[in-house]
Amino acid sequence: MRARYLVIALVSAILLAIFVSMNGSAPDTLAQAPTSLSIDVIPTDNTATSVVKIDTCASAQNGDVFDIDIVIENVTDLLAWELYLSYDPAVLEVQDHDAAMFQDANQESEVIDLSEDTPDDDGRYLIQSFDSADPSSPDSGSGVLARITLKAQGEGISPVSITEVDLNDDGTPDQGPLLRDVAGEIIGDEDGDTLFDGQTNGAEIRIGELCADPDAKAAVQNRDDSSGVSAGVVVGAGLAAVVALMIGLVVVLRRRRATSS
Repeated sequence: MRARYLVIALVSAILLAIFVSMNGSAPDTLAQAPTSLSIDVIPTDNTATSVVKIDTCASAQNGDVFDIDIVIENVTDLLAWELYLSYDPAVLEVQDHDAAMFQDANQESEVIDLSEDTPDDDGRYLIQSFDSADPSSPDSGSGVLARITLKAQGEGISPVSITEVDLNDDGTPDQGPLLRDVAGEIIGDEDGDTLFDGQTNGAEIRIGELCADPDAKAAVQNRDDSSGVSAGVVVGAGLAAVVALMIGLVVVLRRRRATSS
């Protein structure tokens, strides 16, 4: 009986060794998916910690105001981050931002937003924040790292991307995405330059023309009047005209009564 158990154990060990040699790990060891950054240009159903679908093209009209999301996936123990959103300033303008969505979903977090002021129209917008909670309360998983509010200010196609930039043309990027974990280590840096080297996925926004999918339209918050006059001014002028007309009618009726008497 003991010999039988030894044979079973030996066969099991051989099978496990074969599996490891073919797959690089034991069957109960699951490799974590790599961290990635993406831009979702139609974030209608997204929440701070869930993303339904990442859309890479959205169409809108000149004057439209709408949101896009910067999505992070499969991050572990994120504490601080920064990135630059690149866009065409002839087509888009950054109106507002929320850089605390993913981190703020953790009730123990105390997020400090260090992003650039808005509006921004120079084509590169710095977004950054860190969690200052004590004790530290890092965040893991996937969700909306930041939400950016854009305004369409000219027709055309604008790529929106998370890019690295070589400011002094020495062949080494000086600015780009940076993710830091609770231990102070850089997340996703493979070449030692402190910048995130993982996958980053950009998108495009079309103003005045449709995407390949004609239903891919930005979730518009509001639209500026093309004449440059706000809706409030138009409504106010209309009400003033009605009041003036009523006063005029009252004056005419009184004069008629006075004449008849």
